[in-house]
Amino acid sequence: MKKEEVAYIGCRLVGLFYAIKALETVASFVMTFVAWKTASAQFSTSVSGMFYLQLMPLTFYTITACLLWFGSATIVKYLLPDSEIKHASKSVTAEQIQSVAFSAVGLLVLTWGIADLGNVLFQLFQLKQTNDFAHIPLTLQAAGVAVACRLLLGFCLVFGSRGLSGFFTRLRQPELR
Repeated sequence: MKKEEVAYIGCRLVGLFYAIKALETVASFVMTFVAWKTASAQFSTSVSGMFYLQLMPLTFYTITACLLWFGSATIVKYLLPDSEIKHASKSVTAEQIQSVAFSAVGLLVLTWGIADLGNVLFQLFQLKQTNDFAHIPLTLQAAGVAVACRLLLGFCLVFGSRGLSGFFTRLRQPELR
């Protein structure tokens, strides 16, 4: 694979990530809209402000996903000018690409895990302030275990990416006897 192909695939993957984030935001927006329409929840803030706060991330994620997905060729041409593309560039091996992909996914999982860790720690802190001997709810315990697993997976992907890519490369090779 050449640099241009790797950059093209990278743009598309980041676009796919933002498309997934847009789908998550759609779910949040629909839940808020249904709660407002059925009057099943009382909102302390104005409804227009809530819709604005729900629609802004949705439009940002959707526009970014479309730009990265459909404009990846243009972005690659901008990032790698013609003078750099025409030179004979050293080819990148599949194992190197897998290693970078595992590291990127690991960093993504780590950032999500750190954000969730902050949420769980905040909830524990709030629970501790209300009562020193409060029982930790089962949902918070499950969230803590999920965060720990996510952080562990992220660390394994980031720091074990070479080993994983080597393992998968050996799996694809025919068996030697």
